[in-house]
Amino acid sequence: MSDVVSRYRRNYGLGDEIGIEHVEAHRELEERLTRELLASTPESRWQVFSAAYTELYQSVPWLNTSDESKSPRLTAAWLKLVPEQADVFEVGSGRAALLRDLVRRGHRCIATEITQERGSKHLAESEGLQWHITDGVHLASFEPDEAFDIVISTQVIEHFHPDDLLTHLEHARRILRPEGIYLFDTPHRSSGPHDLSRVFEFDRAEFMHLKEYTYDELASALNTVGFDTVKAVISFRGFVIQSGVGLQLLRLLDRLEERTISSARSKRRLRALLSKIGVSRNIWLAAYRKSR
Repeated sequence: MSDVVSRYRRNYGLGDEIGIEHVEAHRELEERLTRELLASTPESRWQVFSAAYTELYQSVPWLNTSDESKSPRLTAAWLKLVPEQADVFEVGSGRAALLRDLVRRGHRCIATEITQERGSKHLAESEGLQWHITDGVHLASFEPDEAFDIVISTQVIEHFHPDDLLTHLEHARRILRPEGIYLFDTPHRSSGPHDLSRVFEFDRAEFMHLKEYTYDELASALNTVGFDTVKAVISFRGFVIQSGVGLQLLRLLDRLEERTISSARSKRRLRALLSKIGVSRNIWLAAYRKSR
């Protein structure tokens, strides 16, 4: 049990005050909520998801005290990707650490969450940063078409119902202006699982990461909804680039891995080795809307 607690604290950036009773309470709650989320229908989904995440952060309040800030190197990489004086919309902002950095650099930013228990309840609005509530999926039902230069999500789409991925991407494209970019990262399935399942050393995500993806799956989905250009974002030793060729190589790696490696543990080992030469354990993509 001590190993489980240690992994839990490490996974969520928590301290010694967290014990096995916290872990067990969190697990029991997420097991139930995950079943409810997956069983939701398109008609009930926003209500079910909003209720689930409200209950999660009310019942497991220590998740709102964990340190979500990115490393200085990773934050610097994100900041390099956003053009000057941009109108930025973030999906699932949490405590809005990234947006607060962007606001300090002169960007106009809107932070969003599906529940006030996650973000706006704990953080006051500041100049240039506003809080909105959305379902995270039907973005154009909450914001005007072609309203933003940049849409951002970081560690968000894995929480969506798998049936909602294409709708989310389509709506992200709609609220972007021509020449706008959807910048997002999400855990790579082969390096995971990355949710509570990691604490218990499961082979795949079984809790509130309802689906973890590969480069190949997400690039195909982005093309399906009409993004004109999709590039991999590659950050290594202080440099950050966007590369279409890099994306093609990463998609090829996904396909080869799927055909030749069946063990989840072997896939994790491979991804751990690749991370040493700059291949991130996360997927990081830039999807461009170049046309109306």
